[in-house]
Amino acid sequence: SCIQMRGIGDDYRHLADKERGMILPYKEATTITRKNVYKINAEDLKQALQNYPKAFVYVFTQGCASEFCLPLSVYEGYAKKMGYKVFFVITSYKDLDLALLEPISEPLYVIDSDYYKHKLFRKYVEYFENELKGKDKKAKVETYESLHFFENGVYKNSYYTLPK
Repeated sequence: SCIQMRGIGDDYRHLADKERGMILPYKEATTITRKNVYKINAEDLKQALQNYPKAFVYVFTQGCASEFCLPLSVYEGYAKKMGYKVFFVITSYKDLDLALLEPISEPLYVIDSDYYKHKLFRKYVEYFENELKGKDKKAKVETYESLHFFENGVYKNSYYTLPK
């Protein structure tokens, strides 16, 4: 029998052709729309964040059942209410089809594991989040917050839950 090991790497090879056609490198995108998913690294995202006085990045794994993982629409509603731009960054291509069904208007981004030259899920996600926070990408990760807040592109703080 054939067993599929999923969730160890970025799971790109498990995508259907239709989904693969939706993945665009962020740098090559002329317009950002909800119809595509943009492959991005932390450096490019930090540049994009400079365009917004208040923004946050939600780094998430589709299908997460933790109390800290809420539907994307909750984060989008918070962003609208509090005057933030939100960036949704999915950690891998696993269950991308389900993420695409989320009733949100903001586009999805996916971590570019190729940029980090590491296919192991935990490693490239740590590299991405460290770099996003302005740390050395290989710094030891002590905490695993998934909400990262910025003001004019400058990293401010990370949280497990939306601040009141």
